[in-house]
Amino acid sequence: MLTKSSSLDRLLRDRPYLKDRRFGLPNIGIRTDGEQFNPTVQSIADAIDFYGYEVRDENIVEMPDTDLGTGNPVSFKPFPPAISAMKSSLDNDLMYRYPYTEGDDNIRKQLLDYVEKEGFINTEPYSFSDIDEKGLSVHNITFSVSTSVLFNQIINIISRPGDVVLVTGPNYGLFTIRAERAGAEVEVLNLEKEDNFLVNPTKLAMRIDQINESLQQVYNRRKGYVPRVVAFLNANPNNPTGKVMGKNEYSLLFQIAEICKERGVFIIDDLIYRDISYDKNNIAMPISTIPGMFRNTISLFGLSKSYSMASLRAGFVVADEIIIREIINKTFQEMDSAPDIIGRALGGAFNATNERYEAYDIYFEELRNIYLYKFNLLKSLVSGIDVVDSRFKEKILKTVTDILGPENASKILCGLPFVDFPENLEPQSGYFAILDFTGIKGMKYKGKCIETDEDLLKFFYCTSRTRFLVGQSISWPYENELVGRVSFSVEDEKLVRAIFNIYTALLLLEV
Repeated sequence: MLTKSSSLDRLLRDRPYLKDRRFGLPNIGIRTDGEQFNPTVQSIADAIDFYGYEVRDENIVEMPDTDLGTGNPVSFKPFPPAISAMKSSLDNDLMYRYPYTEGDDNIRKQLLDYVEKEGFINTEPYSFSDIDEKGLSVHNITFSVSTSVLFNQIINIISRPGDVVLVTGPNYGLFTIRAERAGAEVEVLNLEKEDNFLVNPTKLAMRIDQINESLQQVYNRRKGYVPRVVAFLNANPNNPTGKVMGKNEYSLLFQIAEICKERGVFIIDDLIYRDISYDKNNIAMPISTIPGMFRNTISLFGLSKSYSMASLRAGFVVADEIIIREIINKTFQEMDSAPDIIGRALGGAFNATNERYEAYDIYFEELRNIYLYKFNLLKSLVSGIDVVDSRFKEKILKTVTDILGPENASKILCGLPFVDFPENLEPQSGYFAILDFTGIKGMKYKGKCIETDEDLLKFFYCTSRTRFLVGQSISWPYENELVGRVSFSVEDEKLVRAIFNIYTALLLLEV
């Protein structure tokens, strides 16, 4: 007779990781094909898991730690037109209906009007009767619950086993993991100091060609086809460097787009941080605004980072109809449809009305100034008060003194010992900064030498209960350096106390 087993026991045999109660980040996950992550991605996954789970201890409930690795934007009011659009939908009793999988056409038309006003143009349009003078229609757009979900669907659609998605290093580590979980392979294009941490078109072309040639030799049609580079993830602005490619970098963007188009490589244009580019006259420029590049570009927009609405999880994608059709198919198969309310919010935030643009100017004038102030606050704590923008000096001095008192304020406002920002890497957008800790490499705490990213994180956690994303988490291109990505979007008091705690920890080190 067949011996019965506990239903939970059977589940745990397949998923043994569920035996452990985790605090912090959930399990990173596995590839859909059951294969191991490639070494590059596994390294990122290990570092993120260490930051989010392993370095932490069982005392975090009673003694909360300070997380400078957060991806949350600054605490700020959500974009008013988006809130108004959601309220209007609720007030008009529109919640009784199931939404269409592709989203309401009126909302998609609002989003279409917005991207066309921003310059999107398709110079190789289809011949359908609803195609407008820009070569586009509502069938070029759909929305879903976050750009992360859309990214997963896109990778699954455009890649076959063995195909490669090329990402930059530094990068948003979780997107590299998501690409492999969706079935692709990930390779890294290093962004380097000599190029001001911007994409070098020549190096991009060489990297794509190198990968394709390597795949040609390895596979030789063993799968019935030869895998190849199918996409380049162009995060503009970049997370975590904060570098922006706007209209001033048109030539650079054109070269990137041309190289990818010539090689049959889709560009996934991640524009999620676009509206918090600090220079309002040079915000990130979408590649789909370049004539001839629309059909090879997949553009991602969302409310989370720039519009102070991360909790809503709302994003939309603009692409060739063929891509959009399959995204809609996958949405139907996986979750039926996205909530209509996020579409209302997106339509309120991204439309072509004068009222929206007037609200936009007011909102982002204030928000950009907040981010500039907060970066200068961090800069004063790391490099000293004398190097910050003069507009913010008085406020920073008062803030730090109020939080730490005069004596400690005078210490920290001279800057951190052994630590600085990397050369050519001052952010132009967003709310992340890279700190260079290489100066403490080889130094010791209680006899333990700091040599690796894990050593770095353990040291700061045990001395100050502070954690951040280390270089391994973001594909930092210089293996011999120790760096950390810190967020300055956190509350002023939390930021000031965390950096002061780092300062006091650094004084404990011995040569």
